[in-house]
Amino acid sequence: MDLSITEVPTWLSILFILCFATIPVWLITNTVQIVFKTSDSKKGELLRKKIILFYALYFTIIALISLTGFFKVNIIPPRIIVFTTIPLLLFYLFYVQKTNWFKFLFSHIKLEQLIFIHLFRFVGVFFLLVYMYDAIPKQFAFIGGIGDIITAILVLPVIWSIKMKLSFSKMLVWVWNIIGVIDIISVLAAAFMVTKMAAKTNEVGVQQFGTFPFSWIPAFAPATIIFLHLFIFKKLLEKTKTEIK
Repeated sequence: MDLSITEVPTWLSILFILCFATIPVWLITNTVQIVFKTSDSKKGELLRKKIILFYALYFTIIALISLTGFFKVNIIPPRIIVFTTIPLLLFYLFYVQKTNWFKFLFSHIKLEQLIFIHLFRFVGVFFLLVYMYDAIPKQFAFIGGIGDIITAILVLPVIWSIKMKLSFSKMLVWVWNIIGVIDIISVLAAAFMVTKMAAKTNEVGVQQFGTFPFSWIPAFAPATIIFLHLFIFKKLLEKTKTEIK
């Protein structure tokens, strides 16, 4: 059986694996550990290990399925979204969000810590790198790549405004968070449209993001990004209620 591996050069695949398998998970687990450090460092360390194990297993399962070619088809809705993006988001919303450790995390985490995790969206550069080898359509590469890069770049000035306690910092967070949501929704919408067009014309779609290792992007990023943005919206609303009281 032929393995469904990306068509881009090996060096790019290796670079992606090294970046994507470490940076997002490190940003998430490091933040969790920092939040728990002041109350129960042992629990924080155990939780960090559990999260790492979860993502290691998840990425491994996605890789194995991707290698079979199951995700590399031009159909609507894209299989990668149906079988990975949606289930992971539901897992976050209906399991993770209801756990005691998450409730503790939500009540103690700072806005700037949540926003800092979004630095992993610099992986959007891989949309552009894959496009350089004509592996995905230009419009999809630019929507997915540039939007994520801009969102990631804005992370640091937004955090700076919070730390400096500027009068407009909260409004800036609202605006940045909305921009981030629009970006990820635009990427998902573009994936649907490009796949629909490719299915009709038999042209290049987004199949490369259904092959190993790039299948990790749709399997992990959209659900995680949406959940983090919802998390930030809840923190903002909580702050607003506190100020009113």
